[in-house]
Amino acid sequence: MFTGNDKILASELAKTIRFFEGKNWTPATSTNYSARSIDVPGQFLISRSGVDKSTFSPEDMILINDKGDIHSGFQRPGVKSSAETGIHTEIYRLYPEVNCVLHSHSVLSTTLSFAQARNKKVIFENLEILKGLEGNDTHEMQEILPIVPNSQHIPDIMRDLQPFLSGPPIHGFLIAGHGLYAWGKDIPTAKRHIETFEFLFECYHTMRRQLWEC
Repeated sequence: MFTGNDKILASELAKTIRFFEGKNWTPATSTNYSARSIDVPGQFLISRSGVDKSTFSPEDMILINDKGDIHSGFQRPGVKSSAETGIHTEIYRLYPEVNCVLHSHSVLSTTLSFAQARNKKVIFENLEILKGLEGNDTHEMQEILPIVPNSQHIPDIMRDLQPFLSGPPIHGFLIAGHGLYAWGKDIPTAKRHIETFEFLFECYHTMRRQLWEC
């Protein structure tokens, strides 16, 4: 069980997960969520695998190290971390200022990432909601959201993301036919980034449909 600051983090993450579930962004026990531990340096809270997100509680969070190993105090029969834990730990390594990583599986993020996979990115521009992403202070800009191929081998995913890490700052990425990862300095910021991208996906889909109907 978590205590102190991490207990508050676990509760806030669980609340965020249930909010996402209410948006239909977490089907069939999918998606994963994490936060950098405040009380235990070098450790991370992460959602355990296989839990229905509509009933997710703070007790469904576990503690891992930067290699993805589960802390002894959270090892119980049937408890395991997500197969995508390595994405979380690598993002924390790449971005020391990041304290939360969230992953959603909305219909639009899944279909858009699949349809645009060959382009390797989606570019959003001139929409006011872009200011929902940390550091963006105007809508008169381009926001690049990378798309990488899906793989069961996490190092492949991170390798394909690498070319985008040396350019303009990114706030997340899509895995083709899979879903969205986004992160932030804290849980509210990461949650806002997921919400911003999901709104952008709806705008993108709506605008393309209206152009087709014209």
